[in-house]
Amino acid sequence: MRKITSGLEQAEFDQTHSAESHWSYEQLLNALAARKDAPALIQVHDNALKSMTGADLASRARALACALLRMGLSGGDPILLIGPNCFSWVVARFALGAAGALGVPVDDASSDDALRDVLARCKAKWAICDSSCTSRLRVLAPQLIIIQFGDGSTGESLYSMNDLSCGPIERLPKTAPDKPEMLAYTSGTTGSPKAIVLTHANIAANIEPLVASGLVGRDDRILLPLPLAHVYPYVVGLLAGLASGAAIVFPQSQTGQHIVAAAGRAETTVMIGVPRLYTAICSGVTARLKDAGFLRRTLFQILLAASIRLRRTTSLNLGRFFFPSLRERFGNKLRLLVSGGARMDQATLWTLIGLGFEIRSGYGLAETASMFTGNLPGATRWGSEGKALVGEMRLSSPDASGIGEIELKGPQVFSRYLDNVDATRAAFTPDSWFRTGDLGRIDSDGFLYVTERARDVLVLGGGKKVNPEELEKLYGDTPCIQEMAILENHGALVALIVPALEAARKGALHVETAIRVHLASRAQELPSFMRLAGFAITREPLPRTRLGKYRRFLLPQLYERALHPARPQSVHLSEDDKALLQRPLPRKVYEILSKRYPGGPIALDTSPLLDLGIDSLEWIALSLVLEDSLNIRLGADDTASVITVRDLLLAAERASSASQSKMTGPDWTSPTGVLLRILGIVIYALDWIVMRTAFRLRSDGLENLPTEGNFLLIANHTSFLDAPALAAALSRNVLSRTYWAGDALLLFSKPWQAPLMRAIHCYPLDEKQPAQALATSAALLARGSNVIWFPEGWRSPDGSLQEFLPGIGHLLKRQPVAVVPTRIDGAFEAWPRHRRFPRRRPIHVTFGKPIDPSIWKNATHNEEDLPAKIVALLRKAVVQPER
Repeated sequence: MRKITSGLEQAEFDQTHSAESHWSYEQLLNALAARKDAPALIQVHDNALKSMTGADLASRARALACALLRMGLSGGDPILLIGPNCFSWVVARFALGAAGALGVPVDDASSDDALRDVLARCKAKWAICDSSCTSRLRVLAPQLIIIQFGDGSTGESLYSMNDLSCGPIERLPKTAPDKPEMLAYTSGTTGSPKAIVLTHANIAANIEPLVASGLVGRDDRILLPLPLAHVYPYVVGLLAGLASGAAIVFPQSQTGQHIVAAAGRAETTVMIGVPRLYTAICSGVTARLKDAGFLRRTLFQILLAASIRLRRTTSLNLGRFFFPSLRERFGNKLRLLVSGGARMDQATLWTLIGLGFEIRSGYGLAETASMFTGNLPGATRWGSEGKALVGEMRLSSPDASGIGEIELKGPQVFSRYLDNVDATRAAFTPDSWFRTGDLGRIDSDGFLYVTERARDVLVLGGGKKVNPEELEKLYGDTPCIQEMAILENHGALVALIVPALEAARKGALHVETAIRVHLASRAQELPSFMRLAGFAITREPLPRTRLGKYRRFLLPQLYERALHPARPQSVHLSEDDKALLQRPLPRKVYEILSKRYPGGPIALDTSPLLDLGIDSLEWIALSLVLEDSLNIRLGADDTASVITVRDLLLAAERASSASQSKMTGPDWTSPTGVLLRILGIVIYALDWIVMRTAFRLRSDGLENLPTEGNFLLIANHTSFLDAPALAAALSRNVLSRTYWAGDALLLFSKPWQAPLMRAIHCYPLDEKQPAQALATSAALLARGSNVIWFPEGWRSPDGSLQEFLPGIGHLLKRQPVAVVPTRIDGAFEAWPRHRRFPRRRPIHVTFGKPIDPSIWKNATHNEEDLPAKIVALLRKAVVQPER
């Protein structure tokens, strides 16, 4: 068991901090009063500044404390405090501390159930709240004596805080350091939150070293966007900030727009945040760069890399000068970013350092009055959580790499959970060290590195353990995923995903398929036990605490609900929706949807993907049904905007009025001239040489290709080498009358690609316009040409055969011809989708015996089921082509 002490042992701390010198609310209010007219609190609202001076804050807090004592409040009585960050909240909170009451701050975003639980456990008879919370408290606890922020109407058991905070001020009683000061609640990430009893001494033990460090001072303005009901922003941001002489700035709300606006308008120099906030800032920078030109983007990356290298090796901070326009968004005075509440990932950390910001992070829990370690001036190590502010750290049962459970002892560590002896006993070792439940290591200089949270580690069926946070970062790195949580399900890993529907609006139409392929591709880089066994998509925001941590104990039930979504039994239609459904075409489309997706009425705000299950396979089928039934062909511009059923109805109406049933754009299948024919011969000749030499291509079953009539050739799709392998395996005579369906985005988006595609008889296949591609294919087959088609649509992320898109079934229903099932082996090993460049591996192409269309014609008597029957039959044939 290894033990690390801070520079200040607990015994030394106790000797040098007597009751007279101990930080207290009395000292804080004296210091605020001495500021006189200097602002202590600043609120930014609609770009206007409102401030409260230090003298006014101290006077109001003292007056309210005296009023509470006159009203019969006894020292130690619990008082609930609930409301948004505002001047009144701070006045009330300081009054409770000065009066010796037991403050019970509760997040105003708490549910009624959570609020009811807090009231039952703390047994509060008093409450101070914002007017928006008064009616809630009246229903939940009618017996409460309520003091309401602002003026408000007064009456029985309802008082105005403004009146009480302007009354006479008397001498307040001194409060002993070991007296309980507040009830703080655990984050609730693993179950029902526990009430932590924190004393005045617990809080003072963190404030004093923060103030002594000189991290902030009288010239600073601290932006505090986090809810003050939580210990971290209250102690580190509000109390330590004011005790250091700084002013505190509250943004209008916790949205990114208001935070950025407040930073600039109030000329803030410091921000107190959590890693999720800083990651969002970095994401915003990345998003802006995507819209910048190539040169500007490249220059930014070069300067950022140079700035990071200089910061790593020297004390030079050139990021302040390299990125003036970016820093201007925050008012140009923001210098220091303080992070707590969770571990900041290295990519975010170094990006912010490279941009020129000073980063200070630390480690602690609500049980340690929010902090225990910190990177303070003179003792900083980037990537670590710093050294102990006061007290001792040790690791329990460290492994070979020095990682063990972090255990703490010090004056900031709490002593008990409220009315929970069993939980208190479990939280401490027999020799009274606090078990944090976090894993980490401590270097030789005493810097702490937190690796993971032990209670969040997932134990799988084979006994393997994984850190879900690390996997969430690895798997979630794609524009198609907005939120992602990893959980254990029947001994395996699964994911609950909120898709980025805006990505769908911008072009990734089949977001479910994009997510599936991304997850499988990323899994190829990970050990087998870290690969996902499945995922579920939901439109519900994943449950988090206000500091951004997942409430993981809620994830299993959300996962099951996402796997088996239930449609509401009734829906509300607005007058506009009713008017839309009265129009002929939207009504017919809505009737098709209702018949095709039974299970309850369909609201117009319903998501086709998330609520109706219209994934990439079903979308193509639905598009074809709309064309066959209503002669509606949805184009790319139409489908790009479809996020709700309402979008689909409007897109169908636009498509009908624009008469998009006629194909637009160049005719990729018209006869080519002499030059393009020569170009095609050269391309195929070069392909034959490369495939036969570099990839040792061999083929079997060429005799199975029909010699009379035309055919449709289908093959599995695992690599960019699939098409070149097929082309090199086929004879020149066959290729001269064969056409390819190629990915529209990959092969037809650039002007120089057009003549090459025409030369090799390739025409565009756009999943957003399946009907157009199918019409082209059907026309080619009707005139006697051969067509090559990859029914999976996407390259397989792991080499296995994916589901076939339904378009092939609809094509063969319209134009029945012989189908040659073909198997390509080795292409995935040569060039899988996760590799940037190919490698030399042998490739083998096997042509199976053709399948006569009479086989699937007799497979069903239901015409609507025929495309699905064809797809199932063909997929089975490609798995093992009959030779």
